[in-house]
Amino acid sequence: MEKADIPFAIYQFIDKRVVPLILSKGFRNLFGYDDLEKAYYDMANDMYRETHPDDAGRIADAAYRFAVEDAGYDVIYRSKARDGKGYMIIHAMAKHIRTDEGVRLAQVWYTYEGVCSEDEADVSLLSDSLKMALYKDSKLKASYYDHLTGLPSMTYFFELATNKRQVIQAEGSTPALLYMDFSGMKYYNHKFGFAEGDKLLQAFSRILAKRFGNENASRLGQDHFAVITKADDIETELKTLFEECAAMKDVQPLPIHVGIYKHWFDGIVASMACDRAKFACDTLKNLYSSEFSYYDMKMKDAEERQQYIIANLDKAIEERWIKVYYQPIVRAVNGKVCDEEALARWIDPVEGFMSPGDFIPVLEDHKLIYKLDLFVVECVLQKIKTLSGAGLDLMPQSVNLSRSDFDSCDIVSEICRRVDKAGISHSMLTIEITESVLGENFDFMKNQVERFHALGFKVWMDDFGNGYSSLDMLQRMPFDLLKFDMRFMQQFNKGSKSKIMLTELLRMANALGLDTVCEGVETEEQAKFLLEAGCAKLQGYYYQKPIPVEKILEKYAQGIQIGFEAPEQSQYYDIVGRVSLHDISSFSQGEDVSLDKYFDTIPMAVIEVKADGLVRFARSNSSYRVFMQRIFGMSISENPFNYGETTLDEKSSFLKALLKCRYDNDTFLVDEQMGSVTVHSCMHRIAVNPNGTYAVSVAVLSVRDNSKGTTYENIARALAADFTSLYYVDLTSEDFMEYSSKQGNDELALERHGKNFFATSHSEALKYLYSDDIEEFLSVFTMENILKSLKEQGTFNINYRLKQENDLVYMSMKAMPMQHDPDHIIVGTRNVDQQMKKNLMLEKMHRNEAVFSRIMALSGDYICLYNIDPVTEEYVEYSASNLYKSYGLAKCGNEFFKTSRETCAKIISEEDHERFKSQFTKENVMSCIEKDGSFTIKYSIVTKDGPLPVTARAVMIREDDGEKLILGVKKSAVA
Repeated sequence: MEKADIPFAIYQFIDKRVVPLILSKGFRNLFGYDDLEKAYYDMANDMYRETHPDDAGRIADAAYRFAVEDAGYDVIYRSKARDGKGYMIIHAMAKHIRTDEGVRLAQVWYTYEGVCSEDEADVSLLSDSLKMALYKDSKLKASYYDHLTGLPSMTYFFELATNKRQVIQAEGSTPALLYMDFSGMKYYNHKFGFAEGDKLLQAFSRILAKRFGNENASRLGQDHFAVITKADDIETELKTLFEECAAMKDVQPLPIHVGIYKHWFDGIVASMACDRAKFACDTLKNLYSSEFSYYDMKMKDAEERQQYIIANLDKAIEERWIKVYYQPIVRAVNGKVCDEEALARWIDPVEGFMSPGDFIPVLEDHKLIYKLDLFVVECVLQKIKTLSGAGLDLMPQSVNLSRSDFDSCDIVSEICRRVDKAGISHSMLTIEITESVLGENFDFMKNQVERFHALGFKVWMDDFGNGYSSLDMLQRMPFDLLKFDMRFMQQFNKGSKSKIMLTELLRMANALGLDTVCEGVETEEQAKFLLEAGCAKLQGYYYQKPIPVEKILEKYAQGIQIGFEAPEQSQYYDIVGRVSLHDISSFSQGEDVSLDKYFDTIPMAVIEVKADGLVRFARSNSSYRVFMQRIFGMSISENPFNYGETTLDEKSSFLKALLKCRYDNDTFLVDEQMGSVTVHSCMHRIAVNPNGTYAVSVAVLSVRDNSKGTTYENIARALAADFTSLYYVDLTSEDFMEYSSKQGNDELALERHGKNFFATSHSEALKYLYSDDIEEFLSVFTMENILKSLKEQGTFNINYRLKQENDLVYMSMKAMPMQHDPDHIIVGTRNVDQQMKKNLMLEKMHRNEAVFSRIMALSGDYICLYNIDPVTEEYVEYSASNLYKSYGLAKCGNEFFKTSRETCAKIISEEDHERFKSQFTKENVMSCIEKDGSFTIKYSIVTKDGPLPVTARAVMIREDDGEKLILGVKKSAVA
């Protein structure tokens, strides 16, 4: 029968598997088999390897029904053509026959019905018979085989695996059940799309079918697969599998995790064996590489403990086996407790003390963690009430939330409801969320954080730097504080890398306006480093391990508790603690001086000046301590002292500037003559404590030997703070050197040497200047004109506009003589674009004052007028009354409508807040103007004499540079 030219095959259904008995010559020719042995192997182990993925599940299901339920078998499907291009359309029909011995066999005939190319994805291009088959498939889904991969479904696979296990054991081998899944499948689908994800699953299923047999593998769901095979040489088999998967074509491969369960004894059902293989697989979930893991007795113990935790959670909460411990968070700059973190501890009567690492992951995996976290919140609220009733200090308490909390319930509402019921301020409860939580459904989590904020809760990012960090996330997610993972402290003494990374991350956090905490602080050396680097708060065993509330009360009674920070001083210490003594940019808070380079050795300190005149070095870096010892002979300590006891006298420039900081928030540059050297330093008041103490940040910029005369520092300090480019020009040869710096920086970088300064300047003007300004620049900017102006006026100035992308930028050039050096001048350029454009807008508004006054919509007793760009929302305030000026609103800026809504609480009566916020949007205003010609809204503003009714009205006008939105606020007429 094998030589017959008619395409047919005879199969037998043995142990729930289809086994080929005869494959005719016509069958082999139709399906492209030249090797008879390979044909039999493929039909026994990977029958559907060449079947179109969309058809495999349907025909596998039909075959199973034919074999088990004696249903008919008449199917149309697509099979890969012999040349590998496109698909053949095959019509297969079968009937059952019986041998003389009564054995039931299945004979299947195959008919070739044409081809369809791989491009013919549209069913309308296929044969009528195939269209009908696909239509029927849409009506009756395969229940025994997975429709995507053609592998057996989970339920059917468990039947197959049970029988296969018995066959393997009968052969004297050990069965192994494998559980597999991909590492990073969710991200893969997000990045490449679900269609590509399906292609990956199909490609992987074909490898499984080829290596283990189609009936020995299953897609359990999503990206989870199972395989039943012999345990013999399983590791070599898996390594080969990993290599084949890594080499998959037409798809981007992913790492595969495999859990292996070898001890499949009688009495253990297939589903339990699969669960244990999955348990082993789950131990690999934090690895992004192809790995395998065996289920062992340790896992069995862990599994049993896991079941115990799940079964006893409710009882543990009810019986108070779970207790809440509290660990203080200490302000680095004053050593006082400013927050506390609530931590769950499970002390079980059977299992004993269970680490959070034992029960928290289990509760998270099984979506039960919300019960624990809400229980912790309730305990925290009770603690606050207990301490408040005892008249003790109260600090904000932080609680940790898991990602599954947000999936299991509306955790925001649940927490808010409990806090409100307890009658406690929302500011007393802080929410901690680990950064790993944010990786899934970022927009959803961002919305939850914003909900917490809107309700008055602070939100911290916990475990920052623990492997999932995305710096982009920091600017998109509105956190109040970053809590650095304890791994930074664990690596503290293992080299400088951890310190460098932590210093830079703290600097970044402070620049973003984020508060900081570092966990795991265990030594004085670590605490001092973090204080110096600008970490605001510290947490760890160096201060205190977590203790229950009873111990806290006991410490109070004994008077040995850590001191608590006065709440009204928290903001002051927030600011003082954030200054990084490795970062001079902390002085660039004024507009006149910008020192934004990073110097890891510059001497820096924070000095507190108390109301009684005593001075204390609140913080200092090692460079500053060495500097003070060498120059002034002072050994710095944290104890307050009187400056009269030092070498500085009342005439000291440094002391005068330090005392002046009490009343002036400018940045001071100080030159202190100390014998033959001059100490250049700068200082800036950073915070004022309600008790009268103020803090000043100080940095030593340089120490110059006066005997060396004029140096580069003279030029830099005199000019670099104001200019972006400086040219040092030799008037005799016209040779020049060009230096550049960021505007306000006192460090200059040499850009180039050049010749023919004025000719070069004219040539570059032709390239870069706005065409309308070129002629004037060329005629004015000559050596003769500059020298004449310097002689008559002492300086030379010219303004012009640069072409920059699609905009014009206003620049100012200034030439200055060098004292005691008549052969050289300094020419500097600076960016005055913002100032010039603001002045031009104000000039234009003054010129148009008569026009505005004639506009009926803005006539009357108005108290403020705004000119707004309707596209960019840039705005300038015009003609504000003294009343309106007293609110301290910005006179110009961006995002006019958003800014107005955000500041409405400052000037608008409370009863009008919500209506103003809902109506005063750009979309609503522009819609009203388009429809009615103007927008009007009435509300009351807050004055010392009570609410004042006003009307705001907006109209559009056309100016030379386009349409502008004019909005006026005037007193409403009193009826």
